[in-house]
Amino acid sequence: MPFVEREHGIRVHYDDYGQGRPLVFLHGYSCNAWIWTYQVPLLAHRYRCIVIEARGHGRSSKPLSGYSIQEMAADDAAVLAALGLDRAILVGNSMGGMRAMQICLDNPDLVAGNLIISSATNLTRFVDSTDLLRDLRTKYEEMTDEFVRRCFSQRTRRERPEVCSLLKNNLLDPVAFPRRVACALVEHPDGVWNWDITPRLTEITQPTLIVVGEEDEATPVEANRILAEHMPNADLQIVTDVAHMYQIEQPLAFNQTLETFVTQLG
Repeated sequence: MPFVEREHGIRVHYDDYGQGRPLVFLHGYSCNAWIWTYQVPLLAHRYRCIVIEARGHGRSSKPLSGYSIQEMAADDAAVLAALGLDRAILVGNSMGGMRAMQICLDNPDLVAGNLIISSATNLTRFVDSTDLLRDLRTKYEEMTDEFVRRCFSQRTRRERPEVCSLLKNNLLDPVAFPRRVACALVEHPDGVWNWDITPRLTEITQPTLIVVGEEDEATPVEANRILAEHMPNADLQIVTDVAHMYQIEQPLAFNQTLETFVTQLG
């Protein structure tokens, strides 16, 4: 399996498929490479598709600490450096979008553009991280049901319950996503909920398309609108019958959106 080793023996797992312009796929909280199942097998016929699993997720190392967005973005940048890539197009969902934005700030030369799906900064404006951490520690199984509800639209929950089950099973998998990691990502002052780059959004100048589902309750439309309004070269697209995971709720439509964005970058 391909890994890049960073300091303290942390191994970051990635998959590398196809040839051509590099697309780098960055998953969200609790997920791993499977979240791009509907994208990579098709797009690898035309692009080079790199799928990176964040520390604490999937087959990457699960250290006891270091769960800031900055550290995860540094892991991602290390993979790109090891592969000799620059000017990649980053495709990030939720926490993956945060990782993409942080890479733009720390390593701007690595990024040609971003397609960000349902992301945010300073999520504590919308969800109290202290209450969330308490609930994760005291009623984790119940919280997984709530998490799935917030991530999928009514139509997806009604017509594609198997997709919802995939996410729930992943949340409950102690190997792919230990509970201590779930809590560490919320507790860290620069973790998923507390990470706040609001004053620096104007520094992200790469062409960026932000897409969010109309029914997203995990990173609401307003959270995505804040990103688009402050990033100088960003556009916002709101899609119906979708919540937090456009790429698996409506994969054909999402793939078309992604390829159109890549074409527009030239």
